[in-house]
Amino acid sequence: MTSINYHSILTRRRQGLPSRAVLALFLLLTPAIAPAVVQAQSSPAVDPRASETGSVDGSLLIAGTSARPTDSVRVTVLETGAVSNVDTQGRYAFPDLPPGTYTLIVSGEGYGRLRITDVVVRPGQRLALGQEILPVLQGGDDVVKLEEVVVRARRDDVVQLDPYNVTAAKESYVSPVTVAGKTALPVRQIPNSVSVITQQRIADQNLVTVADALNQTTGVTVISNDSTQSQYYSRGYTLNVQNDGLSSTDSLTGYQQLDLAFYERVEVLRGPAGVLQGSGNLGGVVNLVKKRTTNNFETALSGSIGSWNNYLGQFDVNVPLNTTKTVRGRVVGFAQDRDFFYDRSHDRKLGGYGIVEWDLGSRTTASVSFSVQDDNSDIAYMGLPSISGGGLLNVKRSTNPYPDWNRMEWTTYDYGFDIEHKFESDWIAKVRLNHRDQGLFFKDAFPSSEINPVTNTTNYRRREYDYDYDRNALDIYVSGPVTLFGREHTLLLGYNYDGLETNSGGVEAPALSNIPFGRHDLVPEFWLPYNTFSESKTTQSGFYGQVRISVIDPFTVVAGGRVSDYEAKSRRWTSPATKPVWTPGAKETGEFTPYAGAVYDLTKQISLYGSYSDIFVPQTQKRPDDSTIDPRVGKQYEVGAKGEFFDKKLNVSLAFFDMKDTGRAYALAAPAPPNTYGNEGEVESKGIEFEISGSPFPGYELTAGYTWTTTEYTRDSSREGWKLDTKLPEHSFKFWGTRRFTEGPLDGLSLGLGFIWVSATSIGNEAYWNQYLQSSYSVASALVGYRINKKLTVSLNVNNLFDTTYYTRLSGSNTYNSYGEPRNFTLSARYQF
Repeated sequence: MTSINYHSILTRRRQGLPSRAVLALFLLLTPAIAPAVVQAQSSPAVDPRASETGSVDGSLLIAGTSARPTDSVRVTVLETGAVSNVDTQGRYAFPDLPPGTYTLIVSGEGYGRLRITDVVVRPGQRLALGQEILPVLQGGDDVVKLEEVVVRARRDDVVQLDPYNVTAAKESYVSPVTVAGKTALPVRQIPNSVSVITQQRIADQNLVTVADALNQTTGVTVISNDSTQSQYYSRGYTLNVQNDGLSSTDSLTGYQQLDLAFYERVEVLRGPAGVLQGSGNLGGVVNLVKKRTTNNFETALSGSIGSWNNYLGQFDVNVPLNTTKTVRGRVVGFAQDRDFFYDRSHDRKLGGYGIVEWDLGSRTTASVSFSVQDDNSDIAYMGLPSISGGGLLNVKRSTNPYPDWNRMEWTTYDYGFDIEHKFESDWIAKVRLNHRDQGLFFKDAFPSSEINPVTNTTNYRRREYDYDYDRNALDIYVSGPVTLFGREHTLLLGYNYDGLETNSGGVEAPALSNIPFGRHDLVPEFWLPYNTFSESKTTQSGFYGQVRISVIDPFTVVAGGRVSDYEAKSRRWTSPATKPVWTPGAKETGEFTPYAGAVYDLTKQISLYGSYSDIFVPQTQKRPDDSTIDPRVGKQYEVGAKGEFFDKKLNVSLAFFDMKDTGRAYALAAPAPPNTYGNEGEVESKGIEFEISGSPFPGYELTAGYTWTTTEYTRDSSREGWKLDTKLPEHSFKFWGTRRFTEGPLDGLSLGLGFIWVSATSIGNEAYWNQYLQSSYSVASALVGYRINKKLTVSLNVNNLFDTTYYTRLSGSNTYNSYGEPRNFTLSARYQF
């Protein structure tokens, strides 16, 4: 772990070490990649719109005959659950599968079971399988029980797909997700509310940060903290985060995330998700899925210029590193330099990501990755103060009350390793490791009081702090099919560990009083040695399991559980020479977290589902007997319906949820001793969510989502009947849609339109509900794009199309009353080859 220098480390950070690390990453990978780049450039260019998915088709013949099976026979992709009924010619097809190795299961009444293994799907390729013989069950008294017939896939032909005639994951708003398990599943098969922001959606809306993506996600509210990071809520509570399925304790809200340039997609599961997460927040989990390698040489270059001098450049290069393509590399990088709509603030951000994957054998693949991001923000903005006695300032949105010497710096290093083995039995074993070292330095002054309406003055606090967050995560699991009672089910068993160590040092300078608002120049910088230090350690680990039971063809039961250990401790001191003993924090051993769900297919397109899920949150308050109270448990019941339409290119979902935050600390009244608690507290969150996402017609992509959420303290010693958090809207509606023209006089043109509407919000409690109130508002956005040729596309994005004045956050007295961005434009160009 990085040790803290107990003096200001401003000089060290200004030397640009992270920027050099980015350069070092590129120089490290260049010798390996350069020869392959030269070789790849001599090969035919890959069409820039080529699919990131592939297709599989084949045919069946009834054993002992020249006849074809009837349409009662169906072929199922074991790993995804996708189904194709054979046609009258015995043919089946899967036109849109992500790259990977699959197993096809052929079954039907009166026929034996056929398993086709080692079906390898490559991006942008059509795999035509050889004709397979379907065994027949003999009738009458001579019934023969056949063992399952297993064959390896025989490739009659592999064809590069025509990118113009394939709806690929890259060109779609629909994608399988892994956030509810360790293997990719269609959203319809998950008995919980799940949304996904795909790569195409990221490109269409010019989304740059995780905050940008989550702000567009159904049921999620993003609240800005400062120029560099935000808070994220769903169903009244903050969200957890996973990095490629690895849990990361308390590291989403309040922490800067890596930019979207590194990620393939963003998955969001709303509601408690404790089986794979362990302890955490009740709002749900965000799974950030990084880009992986492909078998082809592919390069994408992009650049944009936007309002307030916002310049951004990105590159993404994927290269096979040997002739057999068993070793592959990918490098992504970006640089951004920008101002903001508020005066004087400036930000410079650099990032790099590299991954190498190699096939150690036909069934074993390993990968190693490294990411770095360096963000230097001058005069970071944290919102405006309010007026004493209630009310918000009536000032220009560009008003910035922070002095010129304010600065904030985030540095993130992320290291990853994983290895996966696929067994002959279709079981998978995987080990995944991650280490993240994140540093935060800030030196600033900020308003520490409301503005006196008579003197027009406020007070300022001044401070300097340096934090180091050291995170380690491990996940080991096996998953595969289990045959029981004549049906095939899927079992997942695993163990994961997640640890966070935090070190900090800092100092606060004497506060300043009666500074005229707008005269931030009267707040001087300071130079003082650090005199306050702290350390904390939080670890959690657990064994988990999940089973998908195929009860009958249309009915699947999902059950799971986890046994978790959790421990936290901390210490604080004021002399760098002396560290005190650790102060124990929350601790739980053997905490069990259950899960149960079911999916029933009403038709081939529509399913009904229901689920129970929970998650625990350790507490530290004491009972009258001096024992620690039990952890809180967030318990959620959810029911709903999901549909897949238009050849599974459009997902529709409707959910009703009721979540209770039970066992909250409840202050006991006399005759109990003072400052003692029980577990009687409770908060209820309930609501409705509706989402439609995907392509209803060729050339159209859209996402629309409505959320109604209400929260209430149902049992509390002082706040019973109050809302849990008034700054979160009760209603929200989000829409985005695009129209792409692929023929006629408008060929190459793309048009997009979207808006976000939220209901009224406020800050405070029931005692002063209207002190800081924001009425409902909507913000619109638009896109005009044009594909100049197969390689070059230009786009113009407009945000806040009608220049609505609104707040992204209301927070009360001294800071965090933050305006949203005024109307702004971004012109971008993307070149692929």
